[in-house]
Formats: sequence, C-alpha cells, structure tokens
Amino acid sequence: MKPQVLPDRGTHLIVTERSVSGRAHSSDRRRCAQSGSVLAGPSAPERSPSVAQESPASRLTITVAVMLAVVMQVLDLTIVNVALTYMRGSLHANSDQITWVLTSYMVANVIILPLTGLLVERYGQRTIMLWSVVGFVISSVLCGQSHSLVEIVLWRFLQGIFGASLAPVGQTIMLGAYPSDKRGQAMAILGMGIMLGPILGPTLGGYLTDTLSWRWVFYVNIPFGILAFLLMRTIPDGGKSTTPRPVDWTGFTLMAVGLGSLQGMLSLGDQDNWFSSRTIIILTICAILGMLFFVWRSLSTPYPVVDLRLLKDRNLSIGSMGIGIFGLALFGTMVILPIMLEGLMRYEAFTAGLVMAPQGIGAMIAMMFAGRMLGRGVNPRNIVLVGIVFGAFGTYLTTLYNLDISMAWVIWPSFIRGIGFGLVTIPLFTLAFTTLEKAQQAEGSGIFNLMRTLGGSIGIAIVSTVMTQETQVGWNQMGGLINPFNPAFHRYLTAAGLTPGPTTWHLLGNVIVYDQANMRGTLDAFMLVFYGFLVLIPLIMFLKRPPGSSAGVTQVTHFGE
Repeated sequence: MKPQVLPDRGTHLIVTERSVSGRAHSSDRRRCAQSGSVLAGPSAPERSPSVAQESPASRLTITVAVMLAVVMQVLDLTIVNVALTYMRGSLHANSDQITWVLTSYMVANVIILPLTGLLVERYGQRTIMLWSVVGFVISSVLCGQSHSLVEIVLWRFLQGIFGASLAPVGQTIMLGAYPSDKRGQAMAILGMGIMLGPILGPTLGGYLTDTLSWRWVFYVNIPFGILAFLLMRTIPDGGKSTTPRPVDWTGFTLMAVGLGSLQGMLSLGDQDNWFSSRTIIILTICAILGMLFFVWRSLSTPYPVVDLRLLKDRNLSIGSMGIGIFGLALFGTMVILPIMLEGLMRYEAFTAGLVMAPQGIGAMIAMMFAGRMLGRGVNPRNIVLVGIVFGAFGTYLTTLYNLDISMAWVIWPSFIRGIGFGLVTIPLFTLAFTTLEKAQQAEGSGIFNLMRTLGGSIGIAIVSTVMTQETQVGWNQMGGLINPFNPAFHRYLTAAGLTPGPTTWHLLGNVIVYDQANMRGTLDAFMLVFYGFLVLIPLIMFLKRPPGSSAGVTQVTHFGE
C-alpha cells in the first residue's frame, strides 16, 4: 500500500500499512534515506525527532545555548587548578588532600559519561541539558560555600555528575540543528567553545583568585548557567525513545567500581609513590576486577548499560583509542606548561595564563579551518594527519627549551601545537562515527568522550610520574658537581661576581641543581607527549575513509537521534 508521509519539523516519518513481517518497497526506502527519515517498523527504535533543519534564528539560539553550557563546563576544568594553593590554606588541607578536589570531579565524570546515550534515550536531549545546567550551577554555588575539605569534595563530585553530559549531549543538539553541508562547521564552532577553557581558565582563575577569592572560580559559573538555562528552554526536544531500555543496575555498579577505582589510582598514584602504597594496590585490584566483570556483564546481558559490542566497529574503536592518546597529549601539556612557567621561569600566575593562551587561540583557528575543509568534502583522515604533524613539531620545539629561553620561544611552539590540536579534534570525531548506525551514535559518543577523559587522566598521571622521577635522577647526577673542588663551578661563581665560600656553594648550588633537574624532568615529559603524537600516525591510517565526499559529516548528522 501507499505509505503516508507525516511532516514533523522538517523530518518525515514514513508509516507503511504493511504487516510487521512485511517490507517497505525499495523506492520508499530510497526516498527515506535521501530525506534523512526513519522507517517505522519493529526493527527501528521509536524516538522523538531530533532537532533538525532549524531556521537560522533558531540555530543561533541553539548554538548560543549549547556554547554557554559547554564553555561553563570546560572552563571549570582549568580554572580551579590555579586556585588550589589558596583553597589548601582556607580549607586546612595539605597538598595531597587538596588534589581530591580535582579527583572527585574526574571520578564522577568517567562514571556518568558512558550513560549519556541511555539518559538521552529515556529523558530526551533538552531535558538532560536543562537538569545538567541546573545541577551544575547549584553544585558550583555549594562548592563556593564550602568550609571544609569534605564539603568541597562532595560538591565537586556532584558537579562532575551533572557536568559529564553537557559536552556529548551538546554535540548531539548542534549536529541535529545544522544542515548536512554545515555540520562540520557546527562542530568547529562548538570546538572553539571547548578551547575557551584552556585559553580563559588559567588567566581568569588567577585574576579572580588574586583580586576576589578562590570561591569566585565557582561563582563565575552562575551567569553562564542562567543564560544557558533560559535559552535551552526555548529549543525543541529530541532523542527520546518511547520504548527505552531497562537499566542494568548490576552492570552500572560494576562500571562505577571499575572506572572510579581506575580514576582514583591514576589521580593518587604519583603522590603515593604508586605500588608502594597499599591504597594504590587496593584501587588497582578493584579497577581490574570491576572492569573485567563489567565487560563480562555487558557482553552477556541483552540490555547492557554500555553496549561494548559497538567497539566491533573499527572506526569507533580506533577513533576512541586515538582520542585517548590525543587526550594524553592535550592534558599532559596543560600540566607541564604551568609548572615550567611558574616554577622555573618565575612567571606570575596571571602572566603564565596569558602565555598559555596562544595554544588555545591556535586550536580555535584550526578548528574553523577544519570545519570548512570538511564542508568541502576533504578527507578527514588527511586533516588529522596534518594536525598530528603540527602537534608533533610544536611539541618537539619544546624539547629544546632551556632556562634562558625568551617568552616568544614559549608562545610560538604553543601556537603551533594548538593548531595541531584543532586540526585533529573535529575530523577525528567525524571519522569515529562514519560507520556507525544512526541509532548507535548517541551511545558511541559516551564511549568516545569517556576515552578522551581517561586518556587525559592517564596522560596527567604518566607526565607527573616522568617529571618527578627524571627530576630526581637529574638531582642525583648533578648534585655531586656542586662542590668547591669542581673548577667549572668555581669559574661560574667568579663570572657571576660571587665570592666562593661554603655558604655560596650551598645556597646557590641547591638553586642551580633544583632548576636544572626540574628542567630535565620537564623536557623528558615533553618528549613523551611528542612520542604520543607519533604513535597516532599509524593508528589513524587504519581508519576507514568516509564513503563519499561529505559522508563523514553527513553520517554524524543523526547523532543521538
């Protein structure tokens, strides 16, 4: 029989009058595929239509709303770091305890991220975003009102729960709001918002902490959240399923134990000297057992909390590995630079933030360029490879640093590396979802973003360990050279206009060894990031090329639909 076409916000639902066992005509299927519609039938999940083909004014509202929410979340990742020293004194915590302010947020993030697809399926995109924004703002206020370490760790955990879904669901809404030929540009716009975190975070955090109080690094989320909530209420909903899957609470518990223990191990490993600590050993055992049983549960139940079978898709699995390594490079660099600039170059926090900003600026420019190239049908794999070259070159330049470099030598390699970051992010996202079915892309996003977060955590842990260990090695090797019987050290003191003597040898010698040993650890950490870029090259070559000139961009159109 002739199918009926029901219009709904520019999307067509093809309803056939055949029986369940019947099949639609091939011409109907072709028309459905060409118009981006959904065939009703037992094999197709019943979902509310996604936000698609909106008017320019509506797209602008959606873009601003999503950007405000995402900027609020990513800004919070970097702005808190510079305030930790001030928070430590106010909350009566030592240097080890205060890191739980960061750890609790990351643990909550990695637990909730894989649930993104399930949450959207049950409640819809707009509802998840609204609740996430409200919860994030309320928990931010509670963080600012905290008067003890226990309080702020608890509220930061809550903040991580509500903030986890903002970026992946925001991607969903943005992709559904733009026509197929502009979706690469839409992701580039969103990427620019994401990169505002590394640009504004350290600088704004240093300014607020110095002029007002560390509590304002949390209060600054209030205006972003209010505007995002008001605009988000006006956009149409989408992604909600009329027949959502049941929640596998057993699988969720196993995943929470495994990922939470893994994140805790990575966050605390360096400061607790890794496996010499009983706490780290216990967390490692819990992480291994929790993840093993979680994988078994996911593969054996018909309704897993996270469908790991999606990793059979080559592009998603390789793309997730690639974004994990990319996260290592990005977050690893964000750890190294502030330590080097403030600890070794003696920059003030505000100046260090300004010097780090060019990396984010370069990434923003590159993202806009990558979005235009994707819109013109350029193979995303080629853009990623060019980005890797830029990132590797910019990082290699930093391995040539010494204690006498100028500010320009910090800015230009950071800008070049930022271009690499920008050229990798959006095309890699496109490639990862090219071969996934539309109904699988929301859940695939949770896995993809989870790997990015875990890659960042692993990168921070590895970089911190390398810097600590290599600094100690440098100290042991160079410490013996600082003595009155070393002619080279004696000549150095004379050239500096200092009178050789026991006090001079002791004080100045310790300063010299400390700086040189730390610089050695810093350069070795940069070299590790450089190797990370090189590992990406053969990995990216295994990704399947999108079928058609713009298929990669078109395919992610229905992400979360």
